[in-house]
This record gives sequence, C-alpha cells and structure tokens, in this order.
Amino acid sequence: MPTEEENICCKEIQKVVKRMMEVPDPPTCMVEHPGFEPNCLNPYTLQNINNIYRADYGPVRRRNEEERFRYLAYRSFVSWCWGYLGRSVRVVIPSCVVNRIRLQFPDPAGQYVGFRPPLD
Repeated sequence: MPTEEENICCKEIQKVVKRMMEVPDPPTCMVEHPGFEPNCLNPYTLQNINNIYRADYGPVRRRNEEERFRYLAYRSFVSWCWGYLGRSVRVVIPSCVVNRIRLQFPDPAGQYVGFRPPLD
C-alpha cells in the first residue's frame, strides 16, 4: 500500500480479528473467511447494496461498474466488521482486503484513491 497508514494487516485490527474468529476453523487471513466473498465480492450482493445505498443517499457517483463495485465492496466490508459508523467516521481497511477487492474490480488504468481521512 502506498502509505504507512494503509499498510495494515487484518490481524492487527481487533474488529476484523473478531469477525475472523467467529468461524469454527478461523482463517489466517480475512480474505479466506467464508463470508468474505459473498459479502464483498459477489456482484449480486453488491447490486443489492447499491439499491440500499441509492435509497438512503442517492446514486453512487462513480465512473464505471468496477469503480462502483469497489466502493460498495469497501463499504460492505466496513459494515460487516464495524457496523454503521456514521457519516464522517472512517477506518482503514486491511491491505489484504483492499488488494483482493482491487483484484476483483480493477481500475483499467491502475489508478486508485486510497484511504482519505474525514474532512472535519
């Protein structure tokens, strides 16, 4: 990851570790959790999340489907591990999760935004 703040392992974040430990045979990495793919990578799930987002906030303003799915996948992961955080609360997503989502929904130019702290 490009910044030190973004270069964090899933095993360093207590909320993520708690989610990993809820299965009988805990994975060594969050991307191996049996719930990761259906919650964060499945396009049908992300379409549904998009519908919920649109009802609450209006349309997701992203250039293409990959960018929209990436954004929704990040939001889904945060919601899955942390729950609702509020409008201006942001958390750093583990680099393994970010890389896996980017692999699934790549930017054709390889240009990614990265973590942005809240504006307050």
